[in-house]
Amino acid sequence: MISVESWPQPAARVWFLAQRFRKFVVVGAIGLVANQVGLASLHDVIGMAVAIASPIAIFLSMILTFSLNEQWTWHDRGTGPVLSRAMTYVPINLGGLVINWGILIYLNDRHGMHYLLANLIGAGVAAVWNFLLNNAITWRR
Repeated sequence: MISVESWPQPAARVWFLAQRFRKFVVVGAIGLVANQVGLASLHDVIGMAVAIASPIAIFLSMILTFSLNEQWTWHDRGTGPVLSRAMTYVPINLGGLVINWGILIYLNDRHGMHYLLANLIGAGVAAVWNFLLNNAITWRR
C-alpha cells in the first residue's frame, strides 16, 4: 500500500479520488453486465423494443450499483439515513439513464450500430456524469 501521508494535500486528494474512481469502475462493470444481460433478455428473449427495454435494464442496474457503491465505493462517506442518499442517487442516475438511453437510441437508430455496442458507449458516457455528481453530492464529506 502506498503511503500518501507525506504527499502535498492536492496530490493526496487526487490519489484518493483515483482510488475511489477505481472502485466506482469495478461497481460500474458489475452494473454494466447486469444492464447488458437485462437489455438482451428484455429485447431478445421477451421481444421488447430496445427503446423500452433499455430504461428498464438501466433502472434495475441502478438499484444494484447503488447498493454496491453504498457498501464499498463510498462506505466511509455519507451521513444520515441511507434512504436520503438513495433519494439523491436516483435523480442523478436518472440523468445518467437519459444520457445512456439517448446515445443508445441515436447510435442504434441513426447509425445502425448494434444495440449492445451502442449501450456500452452510452453507459460509458453516463458513468462519467454519475461519478462526478454522486461523488460531489450523494456521498459528499
